[in-house]
Amino acid sequence: MPKLEYFVPVNASLQTIWDVLLDRIEHPERYMQGIDSFEFVESTEDYAVREILIQGFPLRERITIDERLGQVRYALEDHPLFQGDVYNALIPPAHDDPKALPVVQFRMDWQPLNSEAQSAEAEGAPLLEASLKDAVHYVRDLAEHIEVKKNQANPI
Repeated sequence: MPKLEYFVPVNASLQTIWDVLLDRIEHPERYMQGIDSFEFVESTEDYAVREILIQGFPLRERITIDERLGQVRYALEDHPLFQGDVYNALIPPAHDDPKALPVVQFRMDWQPLNSEAQSAEAEGAPLLEASLKDAVHYVRDLAEHIEVKKNQANPI
């Protein structure tokens, strides 16, 4: 796929947003439609490998977390059609703007490996772009909902 990128500001704390991004790793079925099953097949201090079956289509990804940079990387492994990564990033608000909000950014950079992949890329690009936008909006909406609930439970 050509590089797809989408980002939105989020009216929630950095910690709340980060918690949602981490929850996406452990519970992909909450965030992506069409998940038939998933399992973690390897886990170390540095990464985890997750296998997902999405509408009968297998996907194996190596997941790495860089909390310092606010990034989660999903790198494709042993895929027959594509190679590449998907990044979920949390960008802190600008320090010089008191009204600035944190931003959630999703970036997908998959490259086709053969002509079959190029054909799939051409057919699936609009749907994939819409799915990426929906995923970012879902993370934003969930983080903002959690933040409202926290504030209601702990009023200032």
